[in-house]
Amino acid sequence: MKRISEAISESMPRMTRGQRLLAAFVTEHCDRAAFMSSFDLAAVSGVSQSTVIRFASALGYESYTALQQALQLELKYRLSTLERFEMIEDAESDTAVLEGIAAADSVNIKKNISRNGAEAIAAMCTRLSFASKVYVYGQGHCAAAAIYISSYLRFLLHSVCCLNQTGEEPLFSASDIDCGDLLLLLSFPAHSDATKRLAAYARERGAAVAVVSESADSDIARSADAALVCECGDFGVNGSLAPLMSLCTCIVCLLARGDEKAQKRLRNAGDAIHFKGE
Repeated sequence: MKRISEAISESMPRMTRGQRLLAAFVTEHCDRAAFMSSFDLAAVSGVSQSTVIRFASALGYESYTALQQALQLELKYRLSTLERFEMIEDAESDTAVLEGIAAADSVNIKKNISRNGAEAIAAMCTRLSFASKVYVYGQGHCAAAAIYISSYLRFLLHSVCCLNQTGEEPLFSASDIDCGDLLLLLSFPAHSDATKRLAAYARERGAAVAVVSESADSDIARSADAALVCECGDFGVNGSLAPLMSLCTCIVCLLARGDEKAQKRLRNAGDAIHFKGE
């Protein structure tokens, strides 16, 4: 889903006076507008309800409900890390904080399946399996997930390079990516220019691009060959990587399922950790 800030910026030159009033209100008071009905939004903005409906359409949303969802998503992006922690501080006790985070993670992990479907995850695994070489990159906090999934993919696939571990600029480390290879990007808003350039370069070289992001219509997912969606929850990916880590684990498990050689390599790795020697 397109971010509301992007939609407003693109549509501003064509907006009517009433639509500009609405744009100004939702931009300045996103936290209020995100949970208002079309009637309430019209009342506080001083326009008609029909103007609100036309405003949603002018921004490219199919309905007012779609606009409202975009506003709620925008609200998640605007919360700073400090503001997220301030929200947690309202809890009555430390136990309540822990239980709340665990409950949110549990819900969002389950949403991974409903938002993607087993078929979509299996399709991602197929692309990984047939790639000559897999390059993995996690933007920002997603670097932890990129390192995690790469450590397992090395046991399951022919050749894997985690761009977060090379110590070099990601684009430089992926300079030899070629036709038959695959770039796996783990990224959440705001998607950096470096991430977008990396995806563009991979496509220019004839490689496939697979993405895990907040939406199938995100900046980097729209032109990807395969895309999965991860629900980050109200605190965003900065608050908890648990849903993303869980999705990475699903990918690893499906890759290993039915592959006896891969399972043997994983068992050997587990046994090696406990080897004591003479």
